Amino acid sequence: MTLTLRCYAHRYGRLWHAICTDLDIAADGASFQDARASLLTCIELYLEGVTELPPDKQQRLLTRRSPWYVRLKMALLAALRFAHREESRPRRFMLQSQVAATA
Repeated sequence: MTLTLRCYAHRYGRLWHAICTDLDIAADGASFQDARASLLTCIELYLEGVTELPPDKQQRLLTRRSPWYVRLKMALLAALRFAHREESRPRRFMLQSQVAATA
């Protein structure tokens, strides 16, 4: 099964903060690319652990979303595209990850 996940990244001081709002997982990096790569690694490790659990627990953990106010904040940040320098604007991106089918 392939999951398509909504993710956002924004500059926070000297770091970039990336979050997957569909799984409530976040990571930081020195650049957008670093934060995105760190987030992808975190998601892959999370999904590996989830696939080892019983199906009922898998379903709960695969549908764990960030709180509504975090999702709203990220969506608004991405939509507003602050008048900052181009490289520091919030970015929305999608990640695809493979999940082993549940039994």
